Amino acid sequence: MTKTAEQAVLDFCTLWEKQDVEGVVQAMTPDCVYANMPLPAMHGRDEVRAFISNLLTTTSKVEFIVHNIATAADGKTVYTERTDAFSMGDKRVAAPVMGIFVVRDGLIHEWRDYSDITGFITEMRKMGFTPGIQL
Repeated sequence: MTKTAEQAVLDFCTLWEKQDVEGVVQAMTPDCVYANMPLPAMHGRDEVRAFISNLLTTTSKVEFIVHNIATAADGKTVYTERTDAFSMGDKRVAAPVMGIFVVRDGLIHEWRDYSDITGFITEMRKMGFTPGIQL
């Protein structure tokens, strides 16, 4: 049985929590598009891997807490209201996020997150994390 788009997104969130860089990358289509709005989008698995590798290997804990999830009438677009939290030791930064995912053949094809990315990056820098993003 093929998993639903909603289940693909929930499984994807679990891979983030496991801090599984390759799992996250392989759960996306080779021609994926990932954007933390309003930052420029990343295209393809290599760009996504480069962006998330440092984050997932230097943080001690990742939480993607899904508060609400819904699938659009097209059956492939999934909306999530989440709190994403990253910890380094005893320091934790959490951000409310609205995410939109488009699933193709059970993989994440498009992913757009809307949040206060500037505030999130500022707080991450205070914890000592250097995200490699110019604001």
